[in-house]
Amino acid sequence: MRSSRRATDLENRLSSLEIKSINVAQLIAMGDGLMRARQFPLAEGIYRIALSRAAPRWRQAIHTRLGLASSPSDGSMLQLKLLAELEAHNVQDAFVSLGMVTWLKTLPFGDDERFQELADKHRGLLPIPNWHWNLQTVLWAIRRAKSVPGDFMELGVFKGHTTMFCAEYVGFQDWPKQWRLVDTFDGIPDEQLAPGWEEINKSVYKGAYSFEEVRDRFEGFPNIHVTAGKVPDILAEVMPDKLAFLHLDMNNAPAEIAALDALYDRVSPGGIIILDDYCWSSTKLQHDAEKVWFAKRGFEVLPMPTGQGVFIKP
Repeated sequence: MRSSRRATDLENRLSSLEIKSINVAQLIAMGDGLMRARQFPLAEGIYRIALSRAAPRWRQAIHTRLGLASSPSDGSMLQLKLLAELEAHNVQDAFVSLGMVTWLKTLPFGDDERFQELADKHRGLLPIPNWHWNLQTVLWAIRRAKSVPGDFMELGVFKGHTTMFCAEYVGFQDWPKQWRLVDTFDGIPDEQLAPGWEEINKSVYKGAYSFEEVRDRFEGFPNIHVTAGKVPDILAEVMPDKLAFLHLDMNNAPAEIAALDALYDRVSPGGIIILDDYCWSSTKLQHDAEKVWFAKRGFEVLPMPTGQGVFIKP
């Protein structure tokens, strides 16, 4: 509804251009041109008009572009170039996101209107475009963990993007489980900061969001609880007796290893651990430390091209 209204508003503003006579392919080309000119809000508006008129075969290509336009970055131009190059070769199901390009793959979210609607609704909470494959992984884990004894936990929340998306998608407020979210809400503590993360910590995390903002975002979910604190110190106050799902996204090895030490024995058999940073090259220290941690116990994490790692407790 909101996207349709925004498209209509822009269409009214551009009525002198007779935009109603322009077809979907032409609108996409216009949006791409505006993207290359770094006119991102205008490009987003044009894409939304195209989406409001598009036949099913066009919709995923437009959704992908919307992600690039509404979360612009230095990588947006490269991602748009890759997408256009794939389309020029008439490949099927092309999709681009940060660090990953797929084609000739069935997109599980491609025809899922609710998924697309919620991804669009919450995309402003994450400064990374087209997080769809990552969301799909977490959504799969959450659905599977519904029948596993124990509650849910996310350590490293940022603005609440992933949990909010999944909670709305599944109607978590009606589930007989609790979901605990923990973050410092002031970036990575200095003593846990990995080399090379100083500028990211300063520009992306510190002062960019607050505990109160995130807490209030989840006010419609009485079974989701937001806590401010540093891991591992805060865990004694908030960890459930049993866990069915654990999401680690703290962007540093010391905190995540400490969390595994404290929480692993509380994860029920069949419970799922998602390591958000496991396969990103920028978090290689986490990968190496966590790979060793699981190997010492005779286990192996499934590495994902999304950058995540997936583990199901035996």
